[in-house]
Order: sequence, then C-alpha cells, then structure tokens
Amino acid sequence: MPFRLLADENTSHRLVTACQRLVDGFPIIHLANWQDGMWLGLDDAALLTCCAAPTGRSELLSGVLVAFDRATLAWHAGQLLRAGQDHTGIILFRGSVRSSDYGYQARLLTDFWENEGGSWDWQNRIVYLPKSL
Repeated sequence: MPFRLLADENTSHRLVTACQRLVDGFPIIHLANWQDGMWLGLDDAALLTCCAAPTGRSELLSGVLVAFDRATLAWHAGQLLRAGQDHTGIILFRGSVRSSDYGYQARLLTDFWENEGGSWDWQNRIVYLPKSL
C-alpha cells in the first residue's frame, strides 16, 4: 500500500494504530517505521525539503506530514516557499486537540482524509484539524 500520510517523529505511534483500526488500509505510517527510520532526527526544514524530493528509489520520499508542531513546521514551510522551494503538505492538529486523545485525533484525520483531503493536490498546502467552519 502506498503511504500518503507520514506521522512525524514527535507524533505518537498510537495515532497511527488508531487510524488503521478505524479504517482498514488507511495510508499512514510513522516516520520511525518508514524506510527503516532513516529520516529520524532531521530538523523540520530538512524533513520538509526531503519530503518533496525523489530518493532515487522506487518509492518517493513524499508524503503529507501529520504533526502537532504548529509553530515551527508552519514557519519552516513558509520559509521554504519564500525561498522558492516546495513541500508536499502538512496536516496539523489545532491546540484544542489534546495530544493524548488518539481516538479523537484518528477520527478527525480519517474523516478528513476520506471525505476531502485524500483527493487534494497537497503541494504547499497546510491544513489544521479540526477545520474551521
């Protein structure tokens, strides 16, 4: 299964598990489990840059990052855009979403991805969950 969503290293593995329990085959993987964890430890700017670039393998290092890091990820994404570089997209949870409420996080993410986000062009896009009305 191709993974389209990449949970960053500071996001709990429990979110990934909860999403896959809610939706069979949900296309998310944790950064620590993807490509033997070779991308762990990169700073935000480097991770965003790498996520937009082919690796030379059959699989691209491309995926929409899923994270809680609202301050620095969004800022680094803006810096990349101002420098003329792209990123593959970011989904961030708003401050109202508790970092330990994996069920709520999983429902927000799976509902959004299946009803809207899965069909979008994610290049240079940032979405906050829950979405504003």
